[in-house]
Amino acid sequence: MAKTEKKSKNVSVTTYRKANIAVIVVVAIAVALLVAIAVMCTVKIDPMADIGKPEYCTVYDLGAEEREPSNSETDSKLRSAMGDMKFSVMSAVLQWKWDYSYNFKRNKDGDKIELSDEEVKAVSSTETEYMVEYFFKPVELKDGNIDYTTAQSIKVDGETVYFDTLKIVFGDTAGKVGTVSLYPYIGLRIDNDNTDNYEISSETYKVTGINVRANTSSAYAAVKDLITSIHRG
Repeated sequence: MAKTEKKSKNVSVTTYRKANIAVIVVVAIAVALLVAIAVMCTVKIDPMADIGKPEYCTVYDLGAEEREPSNSETDSKLRSAMGDMKFSVMSAVLQWKWDYSYNFKRNKDGDKIELSDEEVKAVSSTETEYMVEYFFKPVELKDGNIDYTTAQSIKVDGETVYFDTLKIVFGDTAGKVGTVSLYPYIGLRIDNDNTDNYEISSETYKVTGINVRANTSSAYAAVKDLITSIHRG
């Protein structure tokens, strides 16, 4: 009888220990998940983080072909608005948006969509999207060729893209993680009649637009308010 009682006690103790271990494991996993969620909610992605500080910037109203008049005040407000496109990693994950890098615009076959200098010039706002232009220090020539050390640059799909002008076209993502279109290019290669130098000629110049994730709602609202105030004069 005593042996049976001792055996039962051992079984009970073993079962208790196993139950405790199971509870500890579950709690540890739950804590780890909560920590991971907290971190993902805290970490913010800034789609404009790799873009340098422009010398000045301008804005186009919805569907407008002409840029709005600008001064130091509007320039400052535009910079502030464009810096407010951040989103949390958690919000992106919940929307199944995993890629936060710069990606070339491509067709259904995966080929880059290349624009001529005239097509780049034609890129502007739409009926639902504003366009902001960043103007950096113009690139310089060295021995008749472009000195790329004087240009801005970003990495896109493993390639280095050089530019001194950037068009940013964006709509309202309604609080979600959407897509912003970037069109970086070198200004002196637009409307350039030089046909003797391949590196400078507009005839050989091709620009590929870039997609990047962003939450534009705050920026969109700020730009809308700015343009309204400009029109009120």
